[in-house]
Amino acid sequence: MSDSMKLSRAIAFFKDNGSATTITQENVADEVIINRITFDSRAVTANTLFVCKGLNFKASYLKDAVDRGAVAYLSEQDYAADIPGIIVEDIRLAMAQLANFFYQSPWQDVAISGITGTKGKTTTAGFVNQILTLDSQEKGQPLPGFVSSTFNYDGLEKTPSTLTTPEAMDLYEMLATMRDNGVKRATMEVSSQALKYHRADDVKMEVVAFLNISPDHISPVEHPTFADYFQSKLRIFDHGKVAVINEDTDHYEEILKAAEDAENIQRIVTVSRKNPAADYFADELAFSETKQTFVVKNQGEEIPMALNVLGHFNINNALVAAAIARENDVEWATIQKALGDAKTDGRMEIYRSTDNQLTFVVDFAHNKISFEELFSSVKEMAPDNDIRIVFGSAGGKAENRRADMGRVAGLNTNEIYLTSDDPNFEDSYKIMAEIEEAINEVNPDAKVRSNLDRTGSIYMAYKDAIASGKPTTIVVAGKGSEDTIKINGRNEFYVPDFEYVQQLIAFYEFKGRI
Repeated sequence: MSDSMKLSRAIAFFKDNGSATTITQENVADEVIINRITFDSRAVTANTLFVCKGLNFKASYLKDAVDRGAVAYLSEQDYAADIPGIIVEDIRLAMAQLANFFYQSPWQDVAISGITGTKGKTTTAGFVNQILTLDSQEKGQPLPGFVSSTFNYDGLEKTPSTLTTPEAMDLYEMLATMRDNGVKRATMEVSSQALKYHRADDVKMEVVAFLNISPDHISPVEHPTFADYFQSKLRIFDHGKVAVINEDTDHYEEILKAAEDAENIQRIVTVSRKNPAADYFADELAFSETKQTFVVKNQGEEIPMALNVLGHFNINNALVAAAIARENDVEWATIQKALGDAKTDGRMEIYRSTDNQLTFVVDFAHNKISFEELFSSVKEMAPDNDIRIVFGSAGGKAENRRADMGRVAGLNTNEIYLTSDDPNFEDSYKIMAEIEEAINEVNPDAKVRSNLDRTGSIYMAYKDAIASGKPTTIVVAGKGSEDTIKINGRNEFYVPDFEYVQQLIAFYEFKGRI
């Protein structure tokens, strides 16, 4: 990255926008050159402007940054360091402002489609990315950029992601790299945390999509209330020109009004599998064991679609993806082919024995709305099967999920296996006990087993299903295609759910039932 500037320019910028409250050692600012900005002291090199952020920030991090070559810092407090400091009132807002200024508004050269919602962001973003990738290949254009919870692509390198939407410094650097690599279009998942904490504040997008909303991420460290969560999500309309909205979501009228009231939204596009008056309407829905088909009705056209991902909610995701693609000037034939070939790892993945006695469904579902949709799809797929479910809930965040998922599970099955799912610093047994309490509220007769070992829980469900002698669907929820589990701040590797259930199916087929 070739971006650089004098510190005096950054100081003038923050003075002009009113963010700076104090400047320390300003007399040397004109002599200081900034070649890099970061909030990670381990990433500091010579001529770095270091950002002091986070509830757990320590002065020792700044000292470490200075030792590594930091020549200035941005902070909410004066640390009396030996380098100039820009002191601001809101460090998260200032981070986005600085990143946009330093990288010279890179979003101006990349047509970005942003997607938010409680459920389906990753799937929908993946659909859009696969469509734009095929379209770019057909037209001989640079491949599209991608920012998601699964991986990021900047036009040259594909890297694993750690956040749904990166911190401002990382996001703007990624967009700048896309620009420098000639990327012209990009798809981005936009989380409620990113919208609430200004990570993408200055980013302007061609299209923004709102998939759905239900209570989630409600906790002291995320959103204190559903209202805060909802209002954070609605901020996506501040970023776009065209809004794509799923009519089938709860709170649709409020979402629509927010889009109508947004200053920059020029046009609103709706999708639905229930309302024929929507701009993109899915009709003639049908499904088999491996795919679902439907017809998209749009502006007098009827376009047949096939999707290799099950679940009616994925039809809504596909409709949103198609609408975004059309706003990116993609032909219907390309959309048909891309969606027909689309695959989403860890989402409604079906593994079935040849005698149809045993079916595993591996899905990333980890909140109320995704659980409700998951059970609905599983029952429709195999209405006569018994259902068993293996799941847990993450520690240290979204505590409301525990009761929500417990109640949904209890209302849909008597056979429940609780286990670990990224407990981090929390006690897994405490998390499982909270889930079980909610299960018992709605289904006192439910049989609940708790086991810290995730593969052990899956195996227990498998053994019990075989012993029952009944056709059974075993739902394994929460982790999808992930291969790590977060324990005490560290990501520890384990056998991914989808790999383990394939091993069990193979064992069932070739070794017999035990």
